[in-house]
Amino acid sequence: MSKKTIIRLSNELGNQLFMYASAYGISKKLNRMLLIDDESAFKSKKNISKYGLHNFNISSNIASDKYKFLGISGYLRRKFLKKIDKISYNKSFFIEIKNKNKFTKYNYEIFEKKFSELLFLEGYFETQKYFIDQKNNIKKEFEFKDKNKYISIPYYNQIKKENSVSICLRQNRFSEGKGNINNYEKNLKSKNFSLEQIKYINKSIEYFKSKLNSPVFFLWSNDFNNLDDSLFNEKIIKVIHNDTVTLNTDKRALDLFLLSQSNNHIVIPSSFNWWGAWLSDGLNKIIVRPSDTFFSEFKLNNKDFWPTDWIEIS
Repeated sequence: MSKKTIIRLSNELGNQLFMYASAYGISKKLNRMLLIDDESAFKSKKNISKYGLHNFNISSNIASDKYKFLGISGYLRRKFLKKIDKISYNKSFFIEIKNKNKFTKYNYEIFEKKFSELLFLEGYFETQKYFIDQKNNIKKEFEFKDKNKYISIPYYNQIKKENSVSICLRQNRFSEGKGNINNYEKNLKSKNFSLEQIKYINKSIEYFKSKLNSPVFFLWSNDFNNLDDSLFNEKIIKVIHNDTVTLNTDKRALDLFLLSQSNNHIVIPSSFNWWGAWLSDGLNKIIVRPSDTFFSEFKLNNKDFWPTDWIEIS
């Protein structure tokens, strides 16, 4: 297979999973070999996240340096090639299209364009529409390498029960980063977003109490400060790991694995949370998600983000 697709991975683990899964689905349709650029974006000054797909049994190989854009020379080469590409008939780049509000959607045009031997994919591609026809293969690609280690975690047996419900809550959404810590406006937006998430979670809890016999709720969060039990309509088990558990373990993969073991899910607009629910093989699983207008100051970047069979809570 001489034609190759190189996916430029970046950002956090949930984003990387979308990028890889979509590139996998696209490559299969276009009959191309998929390679992973695991460095170019992560080594840029703006990117503080880390490559995370080494935690999974993915079949695609890492691209050699000649297919990456490393250092200043790589940056300049990529910039030059993208300019040339605008006037080329057989394109070498497919970059996810965004409208003036930075929103995107599933773009079927990628399957109608003419591409060169090398195709560089760039974007988040946060919709299963690119890979839903490869669902079984994607689940195999995202099998956890350290599964045997993870199942020894104390929470595992509790979460595997039929009536388990996973919950995620993201705090500090707008105030993360060095320059935002003391920004009053962004701290206020983050606080309001947390409160709205709690409101959504409580509505979802009531929904599950009407559907399941004695559901057990498990909560994951990037920050458990100020998340008192009194905020929730039901008893919540907080999934907090001690240092011994996370020693020599990628906590991102561990938490994603545990999320995926839950039989039911309350999903917030988070790619990490999305994948925890999507990878779940829960029998008769129920997944709920917020309506598109639930949050006052948060909008999803991809209009096709939510699977149509996930239940909307408004």
